[in-house]
Amino acid sequence: MRAPHSSLSALVLVAVLLCAAAPARADEALERPERIAAVARATAARESGRAPAELEVGVIDPRLRLRACDTEPAGRLTPGTRSSTQLTVEVRCPGPPWRQFVPVRVHAEEPVVIAAHPLGRLEVVTASDVALVSRDLASIPTGYFRSLDDVVGRIAQRTIGPGEVLSPTTVRPPPLVRRGQTVTLIARAGGLAVRSAGVVQGDGGLAERVRVRNAASGRTVEGFVRSSDTVEVLVE
Repeated sequence: MRAPHSSLSALVLVAVLLCAAAPARADEALERPERIAAVARATAARESGRAPAELEVGVIDPRLRLRACDTEPAGRLTPGTRSSTQLTVEVRCPGPPWRQFVPVRVHAEEPVVIAAHPLGRLEVVTASDVALVSRDLASIPTGYFRSLDDVVGRIAQRTIGPGEVLSPTTVRPPPLVRRGQTVTLIARAGGLAVRSAGVVQGDGGLAERVRVRNAASGRTVEGFVRSSDTVEVLVE
């Protein structure tokens, strides 16, 4: 199921209102929305490795009045939005300076992991609980898995319906450390590593962030789970 064009248009309109742009005077040439869309599509294709035909560019508001760019506008994927299915491209003109954020959806059929039948909250996923089916990536709002092996052994974080695409937020790895457990805190700075004891404040899986109370100082810090008894502290 594809997202309606109206929602994409709304995203573009919000971006237009939020971005600083150079409005054109009545006697100045205007930037063509078609060129902005073309730059967004080419950038998304280059950065994602997808064919241009697999990409749906959000509708550029025809009321947009930007001064025509003196050169070919440049495009880049915005940091933090490198989803496999929903991209945001920043189209920028160096002079006269303006920028626009354009949403791009990926429409491609790929095998993804789904729940073969209902799963209960905190249920451990087994091989018989999941299946691979082809889905349009644009219909998947969050992440997904491509291999059954990637989800077996994970734990459902909520009730999951049959046919639902599994994502890293719905099924998580089993916790390596649990609330109240004593672990070794490791703080690294340069080539040095300082170790101390700490008490975990909540469950956490491999590479997940947890809060740990330093047993000596009483200070609560954050770190990443590295093993069943080790948490690496974030050093600013």
